[in-house]
Formats: sequence, C-alpha cells, structure tokens
Amino acid sequence: MAQVQSLRNRAVVVEKDVSLAATSGTTTGISVGAGTVVLAVGFEPYDTVADITTYTMDITDGTTVFANDLNFDNTAAGVVAANDTIDVITTIDGSPGIITGRVFAVVVDVNADWDVPGTVDRDQLA
Repeated sequence: MAQVQSLRNRAVVVEKDVSLAATSGTTTGISVGAGTVVLAVGFEPYDTVADITTYTMDITDGTTVFANDLNFDNTAAGVVAANDTIDVITTIDGSPGIITGRVFAVVVDVNADWDVPGTVDRDQLA
C-alpha cells in the first residue's frame, strides 16, 4: 500500500543564526530532540573569514562529531551561486593507491525565491 507523501517523515532543514567568538570555544547551535537522526550538517559563513593561521570547526552534540575539522580559514561567504558539482579534493603524503567510494550529500533547496505553485484548473491537468 502506498502512503500519501504528507504522511511520511521528511528530511527538514533546521537552522539558527549564531555569532562565533573571535577565540576558540563552543557556540550553542540548534536544539534537537531525542530520537532525531542527523543526516548532514554544515555551516554557511555570512561574512568572509579572515586569512589567519588556523580556523577550523567541528559540529557535534558532545557525543557524536557530525563534521570534523571543517577548514574555514580564508573562506568566502555565501552559497552555491550557479549550477556546479560537489567535488572531493584530497591532500595526500605517501602512496595509498587508488581508493574507490561514493560521494553523497543531503541537500535541500533553501532558496528564498522558492514559491508554492498556485492552484490549477482540473481541465488543465487532464
């Protein structure tokens, strides 16, 4: 039996604007309830991050690290502005050989211009 889409659980985007301190430390982020599955996390800087020696971050609930050592040193602000690809860039010392795998991302269109279509006459749908 097929379920109506509105009856199934859906991935959602929850977000919170935060101001990160100019020194190392912890900033409280999003509140989540017990039993919540975290599919992906990220941080979008609204401001360009200055070019300093080190500016990395982890995103964690204190037990599980969802994102580790994200490097934000000298990072531009913003989101993907045009159609593009998500790439894997490696820095390797030594010769590990070829590694195969799968690249994935959980993405949701959070474009402010998104609009729900208006109603359509049934005759137009036929």
